[in-house]
Amino acid sequence: MSFLPEEDQEFLDSNGIKYELLTEKSSDGAERRGVLFPGFAFDGNLRMQKEGALVVCESCDLLVLVPDGYATTKLDSFYTLPRLKRPDGGDPQAANGETALFKKAWQFWSRHLDDKEWRVEIDGLRTYLSYIRGELRNA
Repeated sequence: MSFLPEEDQEFLDSNGIKYELLTEKSSDGAERRGVLFPGFAFDGNLRMQKEGALVVCESCDLLVLVPDGYATTKLDSFYTLPRLKRPDGGDPQAANGETALFKKAWQFWSRHLDDKEWRVEIDGLRTYLSYIRGELRNA
């Protein structure tokens, strides 16, 4: 059974967006839920490490955690694999952490929408994925 609202499920399915619903127990025993978007395409100047060199990266695996109470509770931050770098080799702003989730070490992108940026009953994965694309493009 899906833990996503029907509107999100319909958006993903009708647009042919590849995704997987993930669940795991966190260290405190609570259930953690996430949506994995394998091969998430984006524009921008981000790079990844490959065979000792920084090469242009146009897609990554993207993980969005789904909090209890979503969609009246806003989505917050996101995670990428592989680790993405700026062209100078540095980490993008507020994306220098690493978090173990679903048996992988993810790059943590600390991004927080304020309350006026999340419109309850309007916003969802459609708007959040657009927001993430903008963050990756401008990183």
